Amino acid sequence: MTYLKMGQWDSAIDDYSSALRFDPKLASSLYGRGLAKLKKGDTAGGDADIAAAKAIEATIVGDFARYGVQ
Repeated sequence: MTYLKMGQWDSAIDDYSSALRFDPKLASSLYGRGLAKLKKGDTAGGDADIAAAKAIEATIVGDFARYGVQ
């Protein structure tokens, strides 16, 4: 999440992707990677990750908002 908050999209995507290799259903990593992809202009990839995260954990948007990440 640190890279995401710092606007370092490639590093955020790499970190979240690494976490997802160990647990492909980790909602926080899917959502964070989705946000980073959207910021980079990958609308399809970002939307897919975010939709998958929301399907796993309905409260994920609020969780990230509490940390100041949207």
